[in-house]
Order: sequence, then structure tokens, then C-alpha cells
Amino acid sequence: MTSVELVERRPTVEEYVRLIAAAQWKPRDPEAIGRALAGSIFAFCAVVEGRTVGMGRVIGDGGLHYYLTDIVIDPGFQRRGVGGRIVRALTERVEGVPYRNTWVGLFAGEGTAEFYAHFGYKAQRPTGPAMYRWLNRPEA
Repeated sequence: MTSVELVERRPTVEEYVRLIAAAQWKPRDPEAIGRALAGSIFAFCAVVEGRTVGMGRVIGDGGLHYYLTDIVIDPGFQRRGVGGRIVRALTERVEGVPYRNTWVGLFAGEGTAEFYAHFGYKAQRPTGPAMYRWLNRPEA
């Protein structure tokens, strides 16, 4: 199996466009993508032989609220643990946030809630896509 390197960096606009097209997500405006990527708090790319095959980002206000977003893996590399490595790395970064009662959310795509639950995320409502996780909660 080809070795996948996890690199802490934002994807380029071109990488983002290619990955969302491969995953059959709706196309996005490149200028909007560039602005969004610049606002990333944490980001990781999965790279194979110089080619980005996966990505994930954390966005938010830098204090109270953080969101995992754009977890996208090239279909040729799905179900190989790449997405899990990215989510784990992003989750470890947000766990380093020092503020008490910090909220980390995500919107799980259809059929992915169980995947995110492995990393401690819980459904906000049984029928909704929003999931969350509290960080640094004071002891009761």
C-alpha cells in the first residue's frame, strides 16, 4: 500500500477544487475558496508522492467555537484510514485549546455520524446532522 503522509498545512485552492470534484461535492467559487482557506485555524493534508489525496480544516472564532469542516478524501484513498488520521489530528489540535467549555462542532454528511462518534463527537439531536464535543470542561 502506498504511504500517506499527513502534513499540517492548508490545501491550495487547486487542491481543494480537485478534491471536492473527486468527491462529487458541488463546485465552489475559487475566490471564495481562497478566502475560506485563509481563515482556517488548523488544517491538514494527506499527501502521497507529492499529490494531495485528502484534507480537513478547523474554522471558528478562535475562542469559544470551533468547527471541523471540509474533511474530503479522494475516493481512491477512502476506507484506508486517511480520513480518520485527519480527524484525529484536527481533534488533537482543538483539544490543545486552553479555554474552558469550548465547543467543537461539525455537520456530519449522510452516513458519517458513526465515523465521527469514534472521535468523541455526539449527535446534537437524534435526527439532525450537527455533532459537537465540549473541550476542557470543568469537573462537576
